[in-house]
Amino acid sequence: MAEDEIIGQSVERRPIHARRLGPAGPATLLVVAGVHGDEPGSVEAAADLALRVAAGEIASVPFWMVAALNPDGLARGQKNSARDVDLNRNFPASNFTPAHAPGYDPGPAPLSEPETAALAALLSREAITRIVAVHAPFACVNFDGPAEAWAQVVSAACGWPVQADIGYPTPGSLGSWWGRDRMLPILTLELPPGPFSGFQLPGRAALAASVADPGSAMNPSRMR
Repeated sequence: MAEDEIIGQSVERRPIHARRLGPAGPATLLVVAGVHGDEPGSVEAAADLALRVAAGEIASVPFWMVAALNPDGLARGQKNSARDVDLNRNFPASNFTPAHAPGYDPGPAPLSEPETAALAALLSREAITRIVAVHAPFACVNFDGPAEAWAQVVSAACGWPVQADIGYPTPGSLGSWWGRDRMLPILTLELPPGPFSGFQLPGRAALAASVADPGSAMNPSRMR
């Protein structure tokens, strides 16, 4: 089952697409990629996952996918949005702060940006309880909220280590808001640097394990 929808527009009026994938039934999982425009490998990985699920190659739960949250940044080849806002600092987390290091501008207020507002509206509308945020370039499985066991399953499938801390503060991040404030499970799947073709085998395994149904999730060998 595949269902496409435009959930919003970027600052430069590019459409933000969401796709509902997997079997029939309530979709309680969201996969989001392309949050940073200088991480095109995340978009490639998400697109590959969508194709494999649609072709029936992967036994997944029903899920929503936003494969390119930051289309302006992707078009420009830059990390931040067209307003130079780091979208992963613009969520309504309790640790949101306007103070920031260079390159990490959170915007004037939480959800001030049309891209993050569109994602938050989708999360509010749908019965989402788990999120996979696809980023790069640290080649690890980061988690927030009650997601350690899930992270361990994904790690076993791809070989990348589980990390509870990415190594630096992330105020206003999706992980902070969803996992730490709301205490809902979220994985930040950090891909290696470069194009998806350079790490296709473990990347496919990681994404397949992330969206697997409970029976498949306990058998990483089925997710290669």
